[in-house]
Amino acid sequence: MIELGASLPSLVALGTSSTSDVDGSPVPGNGFHTRFADDLGALAAHGITHLRLGFDWSRLQPRSGMGDELNGEWVEWYRDVLSAARASGIEVWAGLLERHVPRWFDDERGFRDTKTADRYWPRFVEASAGAFGDLVAGWFPIDDPIGYAARLEPDDVVRHGEVVDIMVRAWRDSWRVLRGGPPVAGSFAIRTVRPADDSGPAAEAARREDHLRWRTFLCGLRDGTLVIPGRADREIPDLAGAIDIVGVRLRTDLGSDTGIDDESLRRWQERAAMMLHRVTDEGPDLPIAVAAYRVSRSRRSETARDAEVLTEATKRAVDHVVSDGIPIKNVFVEPGIAANKATQESAFLDWDRHPTPLASAWTR
Repeated sequence: MIELGASLPSLVALGTSSTSDVDGSPVPGNGFHTRFADDLGALAAHGITHLRLGFDWSRLQPRSGMGDELNGEWVEWYRDVLSAARASGIEVWAGLLERHVPRWFDDERGFRDTKTADRYWPRFVEASAGAFGDLVAGWFPIDDPIGYAARLEPDDVVRHGEVVDIMVRAWRDSWRVLRGGPPVAGSFAIRTVRPADDSGPAAEAARREDHLRWRTFLCGLRDGTLVIPGRADREIPDLAGAIDIVGVRLRTDLGSDTGIDDESLRRWQERAAMMLHRVTDEGPDLPIAVAAYRVSRSRRSETARDAEVLTEATKRAVDHVVSDGIPIKNVFVEPGIAANKATQESAFLDWDRHPTPLASAWTR
């Protein structure tokens, strides 16, 4: 039986931190910081049994030189959340690396630099395991590592390949720390990759991205061989089997369809099912979590009803692949609680903590 979960990235739950590498104006959280007990009760009351929660590195280690120590105030807050979740019947999965890192880590070049990553990242993972390992249900060590590398190095293919290499080894280091405890799940963003135009360079860029999103991590975790386009293939010690659950991020993609109708919904359902089948073809033979599942409001004209029917099509795709024998363990809806009123149709609970039509589609 598939267990229904929700995702709350730290940026949604807590907003931006002054000690992170985020640029621009501060972004407020959605109130979860002070009302988490009520929010957890509301999620549980509407069928959520698992919660993927962002554990913000920049808050837990706001300054350099903390080594294996974490900020005591934030450790206490997260442990209070974990205890409240357990009392509500919700199991919490900890996400350790999302979109942002501590500013001090970024100032030392972060995951752009092998020595910096090797020095600080495993120590943060180990400190988190010591502080929260007795209360979490599982770990999502790194969210969308290929996308993270693309944000760090969007223009230079060579440098991007170097960062992807660092991210793969950071994953391996996470596994070395966390294995043997609560299960370790991936969070790999998959999608249908299309060339930006009809040119040769666009086709080559699409082939490269398709390989990175579908083969670099999934095949590496299956076979232990790191294959990054433009770099020499090599074996990575301890990479094969360094995962317990194959987690994927899947976002609604209508392709070239300009509207939402029966035919576009059918095409999306087919694409979603094909992608989940491809995960089993490319990756390790393990249970799957459709992690941080999200219906994207990519068009201003989308309504709550649009989000509902898109969700229904996705749910049918999941049911279809399960009937084919693919072991999907969890589906996480993101965000579990709306980040703001403008995008609340795409959340499980709206800004006022009421279930949306999207939530009704999943729960029925």
